[in-house]
Amino acid sequence: MTSIFSTEERGGITGNLAYAVIAQGIGLLSSILTSLVLPKFLGVEDYAYWQLFLLYSSYSGFALLGLNDGIYLRLGGKRYFEVDHGELKAQQCVVAASQLLVAACCLAAVLAAGFEPYRALVLALCVLFGLLTNLTQCLRYVFQCTNLTRISSLADLFSKGLFVAFMATVLLMGVDSSLPFIAGYIACQVVAFLYVLACARSTLCAKAAFGGVLRTCAADVRAGLKVMVAYYADSLIVGFTRMLTDWHLGLTAFGKLSLSFSLTNFVLGFIGQVSMVAFPVLKRLDAEGRREKYLTIRLLLHTALPCAYLLYVPAKLVLGLWLPAYGESLVYLALTMPLCVYSCKANLLFNTYLKMGRREGTLCLVNVAAMVLNAALALASIVGLASVELATCGIVTSVALRDLVFELIMSRRFGNPVVRFCVAEALVTAGFMAASWFLGAWSWPVVLLMLAVYLWSDRDGVRLVMTKARRRLGRA
Repeated sequence: MTSIFSTEERGGITGNLAYAVIAQGIGLLSSILTSLVLPKFLGVEDYAYWQLFLLYSSYSGFALLGLNDGIYLRLGGKRYFEVDHGELKAQQCVVAASQLLVAACCLAAVLAAGFEPYRALVLALCVLFGLLTNLTQCLRYVFQCTNLTRISSLADLFSKGLFVAFMATVLLMGVDSSLPFIAGYIACQVVAFLYVLACARSTLCAKAAFGGVLRTCAADVRAGLKVMVAYYADSLIVGFTRMLTDWHLGLTAFGKLSLSFSLTNFVLGFIGQVSMVAFPVLKRLDAEGRREKYLTIRLLLHTALPCAYLLYVPAKLVLGLWLPAYGESLVYLALTMPLCVYSCKANLLFNTYLKMGRREGTLCLVNVAAMVLNAALALASIVGLASVELATCGIVTSVALRDLVFELIMSRRFGNPVVRFCVAEALVTAGFMAASWFLGAWSWPVVLLMLAVYLWSDRDGVRLVMTKARRRLGRA
């Protein structure tokens, strides 16, 4: 049992990935319950409040100003025993003091804003959850960048696993209010926080070295701020559209749109776990090793990801029977599924390699440009035309153009072809969206035909995928 608190590297990338997969499996179960079971029992308005809590609490990391990302970049590739624990403890003390101050200010702002009581309570709980998350994140990032990603995965496993058990119990009791689920979600985050503190005992027991700690924090903020802005700009490509829907079209429309986005987050959450494991390992490779891995991963993703479009019709039919009140959300899913293709590639490939190359400024600039473009499209679509459908198409347009820019930037370094790949992906994506929107369940043979042509034109990628699969099966 004590091995789960160990800070020794063990198991290599396979072991770390196994922990990540298990944690993501529990996270997937949690997501299934919150996305598919919770709306069945809560009703549209209460489910919308739950989504409101998740949306606004997801932006709590703004309060760190990128300091956690700066730590990640500065310590990336080191061993945990090589870290200066006295300096790290002093830095955590500064983080704790600053986050308590920010939380107090945010809570005062919520109370003074004059929201209706239940919305004010939900936003106040967002502040509390954000405080816990931020205090946990800095230490989790230390473990992630020093190749102790299993600790971060186990923290997720504890919080999500306990929440699954809690949610199942509360649902069996017949509770139909969102408040108990929000409170339980926060309580499970407390458990994850305590676990990370226990693993960081060598840091917490060290003598704090406050000399120069503010300079270190400032340097980490300068380096990490760009990564943080890049991350939240990426998040706000979707988040801004959801916020506008809440503000302009009402809580019910917000809840129905949010369900479609929560379904696509299944895949994105898993890819986030994989990229977390990959970063410290890839960073230890030499330049030629990184180039070889980049070209291989890129070809695999380009070939395999668009095949996810075949899942739309089966998912729509099954979910339509389970959640008849959310039929409109499942129609939106035809427009949100391309986010899986483009965001998976960005999270696993472009973000990882740009961080390794310390090109966080480029990452930030491209994501901010995509966010601004989508904000303009969302304003025109929702405020001007009251059309959530056009706003969702604007999201896909923004991430597709961002993908093209990232591809062009990376091709200058690795010399890989770009235009043919990007045009082929864009055509399949546009064809899938149009066919699924206008033909519904009858779109499946059309999408299958498009993918057959797409894969035939990318025979090298198909051969690579088949070769990798055979090797994995052979080892198994």
